[in-house]
Amino acid sequence: MMTTRMMKNLVVAFALALTGMPSAFAQNNKLGHIDRQKLMLMLPERKDAETKMQAFAKTLDDRLKAMGAEYEAMVTKAQAEADAMTQTAKEIAVREIGELEQRIQAAQQKAQEDLAKQEEELLKPMVDRTNAAISTVAAANNFAYIFDVSTGMVLYYDKGEDILPLVKAELAIP
Repeated sequence: MMTTRMMKNLVVAFALALTGMPSAFAQNNKLGHIDRQKLMLMLPERKDAETKMQAFAKTLDDRLKAMGAEYEAMVTKAQAEADAMTQTAKEIAVREIGELEQRIQAAQQKAQEDLAKQEEELLKPMVDRTNAAISTVAAANNFAYIFDVSTGMVLYYDKGEDILPLVKAELAIP
């Protein structure tokens, strides 16, 4: 899968290559553009994916909150009992609190990774579906190039044709 940076570099390189081509060649190629982000927001399955994502995020957040509550309780207990503790007991309490802090940090990092992975899993079918629809529309309408204007890399596209209505029709989106 290409990163956003690689995609932007590819679009810039491609745009530069187009500017250097003879005008006769450029006139024979039909250019189109689409706001893919806008299209993705129109997909009917997007709402279900967002609901699943929010539920997953809440589950992760609840786990982290439980760990945070455990940490607070452990610190409060250690502070309350500090005067009655031996030096060894204090060292054990400090070590246990430190270990819990490390587990919380690891859990936070893992939660972020899991959330990103879940988002990718939920978006992949939508991306694949829109890719197929864009390819179908481009082939059926003889487009040589389709630019995604939502990436911010296409600064001017007056001569191109917005294919969003065609792709929406291909995807049966009202």
